[in-house]
Amino acid sequence: MPNLATVLVGAVVFGVFAAVIIRGVRNRKSGKGGCSCGCGDCPGKDICHPKK
Repeated sequence: MPNLATVLVGAVVFGVFAAVIIRGVRNRKSGKGGCSCGCGDCPGKDICHPKK
């Protein structure tokens, strides 16, 4: 049976992982790209923001 410290560390790691995934999904739905550096000069901006 795992001890309390192992369970707490696992819960923290899972929480951080879940937060990263949720933030990525929200950014994608709101039209933001995957990186936070802007899309003006990015050669892959048509992949993140396809023309409709």
